[in-house]
This record gives sequence, C-alpha cells and structure tokens, in this order.
Amino acid sequence: MIKQANRNTIEDGGAPTTTRAPLRAMQVIAALAAQSEGLSLAQLSDQLQLPKTSLFSLLRSLDSGGYIESSGGHHRLGREAYSLASAISRVHAFPVNVHSTLERLHRLCGETVMLAVPGDGWADLVYVDVIEADSWLRFRASVGSRRPLYCTAPGLALLSFSDAATRAHYVNTVELKRYTPDTVSSKRALAQLLATTTARGLAISCGSVEDATGVAAPIFDAAGKVFAAVSLAGLTTRVSRNIDQLSAFSRQAGEQMSRVLGYSGKYPGEH
Repeated sequence: MIKQANRNTIEDGGAPTTTRAPLRAMQVIAALAAQSEGLSLAQLSDQLQLPKTSLFSLLRSLDSGGYIESSGGHHRLGREAYSLASAISRVHAFPVNVHSTLERLHRLCGETVMLAVPGDGWADLVYVDVIEADSWLRFRASVGSRRPLYCTAPGLALLSFSDAATRAHYVNTVELKRYTPDTVSSKRALAQLLATTTARGLAISCGSVEDATGVAAPIFDAAGKVFAAVSLAGLTTRVSRNIDQLSAFSRQAGEQMSRVLGYSGKYPGEH
C-alpha cells in the first residue's frame, strides 16, 4: 500500500514547506493568466477554493519574485511570469519558429539544409526539419531519421558544445563504426575532434556519407545550453570549394536561431 505523504516536508535548509504550495502557486498564475484585468484576493479565494489567509501569504511570495504584481487590491501577472511564458513559447515552437532562417540558409548555400536535435539520452541525433537541394546530385535526408553523433557535422556540433559530463559519457561509451575512410575511428581521435570543433565554433565532417561533407553550427537556448544544430551538406568537392563562405552562412544561421530561442550570450566564433 502506498502511504500518503506527510503534508509537511523538510528541505535541505531544514525549514518545513507545504507540499501543496507549488501547485497552488501554479493555480494562481493560471487563474491570473485568464484575467487580463486581474483578480482580487476574494475573487481568487472563491475561484480556487483556497483560504484567504494562506492565499495572501502565497500572493506576497509571488509578488516578491516578480511573478505577479499587486496594486489597488488587484493581482495581475508580473514580468517574470511573462518571461517564463515567452521562454516556453520559444522553445516549444521549435522548429517552426526558425524555419524561415533555415529557408534563408538554403537559398544562400544551394545545398541540403537540416535541423537536428539530440536523441534520447544523447545516443544519436534526430532530424526535425529538412530542406533538400534542388540539384540532382544532392545530400538526402528526411525528417525523423536518426544519425550517429560522432561522424556527422550536426552531431559533432551538438557534442562539442554539450556539458562536460554528457560529452565524456558519450566518448567513453560510444561504439565507433566506420562509414567512410574519413570516419573517426578511435575515442582519442574523437575527443581531439570535439576539442577542435569547440575551438573553431563550427563542425565540418565527411565521415558519414562517402563523397559528402557537412558543415554545422550549434543552436543555444535562453539558458545558454546547446539545444540543436543547423547544418548544410553536399558533394565534398562543391562544399570544399566554398568552405569559407558556407561556414560563414552556417555560423550566421546558428546565431540567428539561437537569438530566436532567447540566447543572449556570445556566439562561438564572434570576435
């Protein structure tokens, strides 16, 4: 039998906290989100069926954190609540909110362009948006397909800018399979490749499909964590001939997409 949890718990600091408080806080924010003019203490109490005394204390805490604003006996959503809503909207609208930037990259480079995100547990990557080149000799990819991280440009971009623990775990546990003569074949070489990619701020790889080369840039979210990667790929001779320009296009797209997701820090490669 599962026992009902105690109403009060002890946090690391030793002070008791009501386990229902987080839920009640979200209920208050949800109620205020539905009323642009705000609600009074009495209205909130009646709507949420909460005692005025405990609700008043909760409102004070939310007000001190900027999640609500209290004035003239009415309570409205505050700046922090709107910032949170904006962050959720930016991330969960992905990849639709950056598709226009992907289209622009496609027009500039003329190659197949893709957006990739880490797969479950960072075991691989998943393409979530693809625009293929018009050329009859082009790189092929499809939305939903999965590829290894260690031998693809977007995978290397994701790994290189992931946190140290994720990167180390991947390098230590991955089984390296050779796809082309240029596929990285040892864990030591993979670690060196990731370090080079981090320093360059851009991933370049021809280790996934023979005679094809990819260029990829990381995409960061508002918290500064790598969230996805944008890449282009095409015939190696064609990409190599225009590598400087294509690298600049990829880096620009990665930075623009990061800004859309709320990233405000320095982008890799900036001077």
